[in-house]
Amino acid sequence: MTLRKLTLVALLGSGALWCGLAQAQGFVFGTAKPDKAEAATAAPLNPGARSAKVETAQRLLARMGLLRETPTGTLTPATQEAIRNFSAQHGLAPTAQVTDTLLNAIRRVIWQSQNWSSGNYKGREKLVDAAGLREAQILLGKLGFNAGPLDGTFGPQTQVATEAFQESQSVTVDGLITATVLMNLRRAVNGVGAAAKDTVRVLNWPDYIEPSVLQDFEKEHNIRVIYDIFASNDDLQAKLRGPGTPYDVVFPTANAVPAMAAKGLLGKIDKVSLKNLANIDPRVDATVRAWDKDGAYSLPYMWYTVGIAWNPKLTARAYPGHAMDSLTNVFDPELARRFQSCGVGVVDSATDIVPLAAMAGGQSKWDGKNSIATAAQVLDRLSGIVKVIPTDQFIDSLASGKVCVAIGFSGDAVQAQSKSRGAVEYRVPADGGLLAIDAIALAANAKNKREAHLFIDYLLRPQVIAKISNTVGYANANLKAGEFMSESVKSNPAVVPSTASLSRSLPIPILSEQDQQDIARAWARFAK
Repeated sequence: MTLRKLTLVALLGSGALWCGLAQAQGFVFGTAKPDKAEAATAAPLNPGARSAKVETAQRLLARMGLLRETPTGTLTPATQEAIRNFSAQHGLAPTAQVTDTLLNAIRRVIWQSQNWSSGNYKGREKLVDAAGLREAQILLGKLGFNAGPLDGTFGPQTQVATEAFQESQSVTVDGLITATVLMNLRRAVNGVGAAAKDTVRVLNWPDYIEPSVLQDFEKEHNIRVIYDIFASNDDLQAKLRGPGTPYDVVFPTANAVPAMAAKGLLGKIDKVSLKNLANIDPRVDATVRAWDKDGAYSLPYMWYTVGIAWNPKLTARAYPGHAMDSLTNVFDPELARRFQSCGVGVVDSATDIVPLAAMAGGQSKWDGKNSIATAAQVLDRLSGIVKVIPTDQFIDSLASGKVCVAIGFSGDAVQAQSKSRGAVEYRVPADGGLLAIDAIALAANAKNKREAHLFIDYLLRPQVIAKISNTVGYANANLKAGEFMSESVKSNPAVVPSTASLSRSLPIPILSEQDQQDIARAWARFAK
């Protein structure tokens, strides 16, 4: 959610063009003969000696399927054989050593084979700006990852260094320097870092934390926080099932908790160990119990509505004098076409948008199969008119005017309001919206349960959760947090809707396994 949820950042500056970035990083790819300085780097290593260059080469050779052993930084016989094979495949002079020429050639192959050189990858809008990129390059260097020239441009060496950092943290590896990656780099350099004896692994929505909260927790408890993000509840479940290092604390949408618990993905929270449990608003907690009946697997984190956001200046040009606080502006194809020139969209969250589409199609109450069929008919009529906006691009799309009207999360709209200096409006639609809660939960295979409970308890402090609300623009479930929240946030109707608006908001439905499969099929057809 927030992403609902990590504040989206701008594209690289105009000087950081995506074509020719290899040159921007000062690389000379190809078969030039090594100079004296490089020849020195190619000197045989002492047996058993570890080299960062060798480890980088091993990791990249493994990605290309040429090496099947774990990267160690030691020049093993298998590594030498992989180097020889790579050199033969790409017309390089025979070698079994890791030289700069070899590393640049490997980086070039990865860069080109994965279409980085043309910018042909998802999520380009997630990149930080040139100043942030240069800071990330400096921080990567401080951590021992060679990001190349500190020039604020993104090329093969920065991409490889970023992936190496992400792999060292056992988080999602995509090579992109996003706001989350920059936040993690700052904490790795300025926080407790690897010196901490204990660790807690957190998996959250993007744009859904205040960075200082993580660093303050680390300093207070001397516990290192490894922080990663997911894009949807399906993505969360895939990461929890994955083969990597287990996560400890996760933040599913509350209506997804029953199914996740039934699948064995969530563990029971030891509430007796939580000193700040009494701070939770019993009204919000009671709503959570509509999904997690015994409250054994979840606690409320933030609550929000799913409604309609728009840019009044842009929509007024497209359809002068028209009221914007209705689902029909997006779900009625005739009305949606009026806004197609300035951009009309929905956030890429099928489990939120499909119930709203069903409501727009006349289903006043969720009943599974019939509601999904109705929603599918509504969505099919919108094909080619309404955009599906990735969750991690929703805020920026609204704030920058790339779309003029969209259905999404209230907290994202608040962040877009802030970024656009008030150019975005948000309302619970007059014809109905959704009320949802994001939960704090414990992963079933958590390895750091003591640290996980300390982290959860820390988030239940009113001063802490208020900081997060002030940053992410979502209402929290803490009884005492109000006095620490910004007036502009807690008085914003997009954050805390009126009683009348809430009365028009139906709780997001619990979805059966069959519902989820049917929704996925309908969404795949719509989003293709």
